[in-house]
Amino acid sequence: MRQKWLFVDLLCLLLIGCTTPQPSVQQVTFTESQEDLPNPERGFKLLTYFEHAPFTNAPTERLYHIQRRQSNITLQQHSYYLMDYLNRDVDQVYLDAFDANMQVLREAGCKCILRFAYSYNEDDPLDKVGANYQWVKRHVEQFKPYIQKNADVIFCMEAGYLGLWGEWGPSPDFPGYDGTEKSFMTRVELLDWLLDALPETRQIAVRTPYYKRMYLQIKNYPIQPIDPTIAHTSNPQARIAGHNDCFVSSANDYGTYLKDAERYFWQADTKYTVMGGEICQNCVYSDGERAIREMERYHFTYCDNGEWNDNRGKWKASGHWDAICQRMGYRLVMDKASILIDPSSHHLTVNLDLHNAGFAAPQNPRDVELILLNEDTTFTFKQYNIDPRFWLPENGTISLKFGADIASVPKGEYKLYLNLPDPCETLHDNPEFSIRCANEGTWNEKHGYNKLFTIELK
Repeated sequence: MRQKWLFVDLLCLLLIGCTTPQPSVQQVTFTESQEDLPNPERGFKLLTYFEHAPFTNAPTERLYHIQRRQSNITLQQHSYYLMDYLNRDVDQVYLDAFDANMQVLREAGCKCILRFAYSYNEDDPLDKVGANYQWVKRHVEQFKPYIQKNADVIFCMEAGYLGLWGEWGPSPDFPGYDGTEKSFMTRVELLDWLLDALPETRQIAVRTPYYKRMYLQIKNYPIQPIDPTIAHTSNPQARIAGHNDCFVSSANDYGTYLKDAERYFWQADTKYTVMGGEICQNCVYSDGERAIREMERYHFTYCDNGEWNDNRGKWKASGHWDAICQRMGYRLVMDKASILIDPSSHHLTVNLDLHNAGFAAPQNPRDVELILLNEDTTFTFKQYNIDPRFWLPENGTISLKFGADIASVPKGEYKLYLNLPDPCETLHDNPEFSIRCANEGTWNEKHGYNKLFTIELK
């Protein structure tokens, strides 16, 4: 009798084993694309000056979409000149025009590098180059609510306000550093005002590493760069970035670097902060090979395209143009992935290897999601504790693990996607603000998703 019951028990176990769905595994290898991609918050910038409101050169959504389609431009530099307000409040017409420009960016799938200044005329006397302490502070206060409201389409803000073009040259009530802390304090205060005006998720770029060093009261060399533990936090050290507006334009980029120690500092610091700028002349220092090497070292996210001084033509002639276009900022490439679907635990696990072939990591917050999509519905699984801002080019292979509880997902065939959307509620569902990986045959343009697998849930 004991043997009989043992036989029945074994038979039941075998039957259960035959009917219980077993875990399934898939693997896929991706093909890297050589295409330049119009991804958000990276690439070449186009500059527009805005002066007297209402702006006669106000941008249009159509213009920005044309630039996006033809040149993959998603970053606009908006420089707002306040020469009409040296000793008075900015009027409502100007503030409304600023607000309207931000809405055009939002509708066109673009963001801006923002700067305020008082003059671009090199013949202006010193007292016309900038406003005094009282009025600079007042103007920062006036723009603060508009900046906060439109921070979703502000990639970063260059410190501005002081000197010609807002590049922090001589300016009333804001002397440069002469060896005493007191002489620099008004500039420290301006940085504090700007840090307060922008949400903590956005960075303020200063013109040289010297200005960041003085703000942090670092007087001696070597200068310690950002510790990864405070990177991308509200700490002012993590929020003060850089812009080099004479990039590869002379031996020391026209005074951008006072000592080699400042070069080494910015090279390390820009792993975790924004770096961009422009090239002020075509010269022996701006050849394509050197430009790429320096963009790698300083983790360039944005730059002008060198059109006005024909650096673009030089880079094209030397064969470096395509690489610069493709690699400016981040360039995320999926290499391979595997998926394990376990019906017994109702769990899905994805392992993904990717690398960053660009010059820099993404710099602003970015959501990471797994998307299950079929003809009837979409299921979104947000991934926590995964931050693309730490996907550095020098990291090599970046191995990621994603998970999803699929107990509530009906049976059927689905496409599984990786989604890297903008976390701002106003932009999250707009595919133009989602990151496209540099792979062939994976992009879902309608939704802004990167395809991983086609799967069957049983």
